[in-house]
Amino acid sequence: MTKFQNLGNVTDVNYKSSKKYITLGIVGFFVLIILFGSFFTVNTGERGVILRFGSLHSIANEGLNVKLPFIDRVERMSIRDRKLSVNIEVSSSDIQTIGVDVGLVYALDPQKVGQIYQRYGANIEETLLRPALSEKINAIIAEYPIETFVEKRAEISSRINTAFSSQIAGSGIVVKDLLIVNHDFSNEFNKAIEDKKIAEQGALTAKFTLEKMKLEAEAQKIKQASLSPMVLQEMAINKWDGKLPTYFSGDKLPFITIK
Repeated sequence: MTKFQNLGNVTDVNYKSSKKYITLGIVGFFVLIILFGSFFTVNTGERGVILRFGSLHSIANEGLNVKLPFIDRVERMSIRDRKLSVNIEVSSSDIQTIGVDVGLVYALDPQKVGQIYQRYGANIEETLLRPALSEKINAIIAEYPIETFVEKRAEISSRINTAFSSQIAGSGIVVKDLLIVNHDFSNEFNKAIEDKKIAEQGALTAKFTLEKMKLEAEAQKIKQASLSPMVLQEMAINKWDGKLPTYFSGDKLPFITIK
């Protein structure tokens, strides 16, 4: 009976010891999760938006940071220069279609990252930049006839830049550069331009030919007016081969003509 009692006591001790270790293991595992979940890093050129229960709590700078595990969530936002390309078709003042490619270089103001996230979320290009930029491109190009577009492209780019920057002022977006990088006219307009150039070239050719004919006629007129009888006689003498005619009548030598 004593042996069985001792065996039971040992089993009970082993069971309690195993349960203790399992409990410690589970606690240690959760402690590690909590520890690792309490720290996070923000890379160079980024800011971390810390959300607590879904609302903005604070902004984390580059490096190692601390948050509440299971409660805080971190959204990382780049503050480096970004490039946005907008490709749209617009109408000129004379209702001609122009395809334009506009390149925008911008950055987020590091001091206003939280405000930007609150108002526009993480995808600011689709919620703010692209719609606002498309609107300004359409409005400003619509003031110019298509034939002046190429000549005034730099002016149009500058106006779009100014208008767009003014519209998003205070949003936390810093506009670095904005340019029309490419354009394409409709096939109908390209053909009209080509036909116009051909017609202008033909007109220039006709005008040149007419001027040439006028100059040649004027030169001939001047030349004939300058050929006096004495000049003609001198030219005839210079051309004479020195042989006298075998007969002549009168008391004067015959007039020598140019052959």
